[in-house]
Parts: sequence; C-alpha cells; structure tokens
Amino acid sequence: MKHTKKSSFRKRSRRDKISRSFKSKKRGGQNNLKTLKPLKTLIIICSKSPNPNLYNCVEQLYKIQMDDNTNICIVDSDSDNFDIYNKLKEKYPSVDIQYAKNKNYEYGAYKYAYNLYPNYDIYICIQDTLTCTKKIDLTIVDNNNVYTYFHFGGFTTHIDIKQYAIKLLEGVNLNYKDIIDTPFNLSTHNSFIVNKYIMKNIFETLVNPPINKDDSCAYERIFGLYFILKNIKTHELSNHFTKNNGGRL
Repeated sequence: MKHTKKSSFRKRSRRDKISRSFKSKKRGGQNNLKTLKPLKTLIIICSKSPNPNLYNCVEQLYKIQMDDNTNICIVDSDSDNFDIYNKLKEKYPSVDIQYAKNKNYEYGAYKYAYNLYPNYDIYICIQDTLTCTKKIDLTIVDNNNVYTYFHFGGFTTHIDIKQYAIKLLEGVNLNYKDIIDTPFNLSTHNSFIVNKYIMKNIFETLVNPPINKDDSCAYERIFGLYFILKNIKTHELSNHFTKNNGGRL
C-alpha cells in the first residue's frame, strides 16, 4: 500500500458534524451578546503501530471536543500495521492520517503536522494513549497561557535522562542552568495545547529533535523548561485527559 502526503481535509461527513454554539457574556451590568470568533483547531495525534486505544482516543474526541472548526491529523511513525487506521477511516473519514515515517517521536509528529498545516489558531498535541474525558476551554490559550500534563520532578525522578537533555539543548537559546537541577514542572507525555505563535516558536527555539527513546523522555523535561523560561503559564491538562497504558512514556 502506497501512501502519499496530503495537505487537505475531506469535508466532514454528516455523522461527523457537531453544531457549534456561541456564548454570551454579561459585562458591566449589561447583557451583551458576544459572537466569539471560532477558534480553528488542529488536534495532532502522534501514533506508532497504533494500539486499540487510538480508536477510543479519536472516538472520545468526537464525543467531547470536536466541532465544525476542529480537525484531527494523525501522524504515523513508520508503522507496518494499518488495521486501526483503516477502522478509523471507515467511521471517521475526515480524519487525516499522514504516513510520514516519522522517526522523531512526538516532537517530529507535531512539527510535521505544523509544517503541513501552519495556519490553525490552536494546536492540541497529544499521544495516542491519551483519552479525552472533559471538554477543554480553548479560549484561555494565548501567547501567555498553555495546557500541559503536569508532573513536578524535573530530572530528580529520572536523573539518567539529564545527559540527553543537555545534549539536546546545545545551541538552544534557553537559560536553563539555574533551574535544571530543581523539581520543575514537566510537559508529561510530551503533550500540550498551544496557540499558533507558541507552536511556531517552539520549533524555532528547540532545534534539536529526539532520535531515540531516551531523547523523547528528555523532551518531556525540555518542553517543560521551555514553557517556564518563556514565562508561559501552564494549565493542567490531566483534568481533561486520562493516560492509558500503551507502552509509551
């Protein structure tokens, strides 16, 4: 089976569509109907030899988070089994699956999808082992606010990974030395939600991709350091997702 790179989403089928409602806000004692500009959102799912949870991951996103302004892009990491993908496409034909032969873990999947689709307002970047349990308020995401999967520990809980992180941070313009030995907050599972500006800046700043599992584990810390050192406030993503055992970090 030959797969080619595509850069467009199919029009969502009727069964995929979910109507979007608008909010009204009361300000200064007056009722003002405010029509919010819809946030164009791309959900990027990093997947490899997808376990059955990927199907549940997508299904739950459709039940809880999807609307007419949201698309899903799954970036495959050089799998040789496509059964779950084929099952997904049967039920959710608008899901974009990129057979990218990605070898740079979550970092590579997110960068690949961002380069393919650089004009979304919001990017939800997750592993295929995360399952959505509660709708996410995306209106708080801006240049100063993001969601991450919290874990305070830095390298204190995985000291052997520090050497890989230091190598990956070579040539990177982040003054991390004052906090690298503290129990700082990670971006666990390399999962986060950011806006377009921050997504672009992440890949402009963090220029060295992971090439093995130790590097990928180090990137949970590197993404965490990035948000801290850029003075970006993080909001807890685990309030909206659960982690399922899938053999990934």
